[in-house]
Amino acid sequence: MAALRDLGYEVHVPEGTFYLLPRTPIEDDVAFTEALARRDVFVLPSTAVEMPGYIRLSLTATDAMIGRALPVFAAAIADAAHSPAR
Repeated sequence: MAALRDLGYEVHVPEGTFYLLPRTPIEDDVAFTEALARRDVFVLPSTAVEMPGYIRLSLTATDAMIGRALPVFAAAIADAAHSPAR
């Protein structure tokens, strides 16, 4: 959670669950999810659970999975910051 916040993500932490809810840096959470998937990081767009603009990240991921995903999250937020379609 701290690493995502350090990258610039706003992270909502629900109580008593096994996931984090970072706000997507672009309005379309499905498009952002697809951008992550193209880099082999798979998350759930929260539009699927009637909470658009967020993604759901499993807290059951291994340390290795998190270590591999963080650079992808860094690149994705940087790409979104430089995209004219924000």
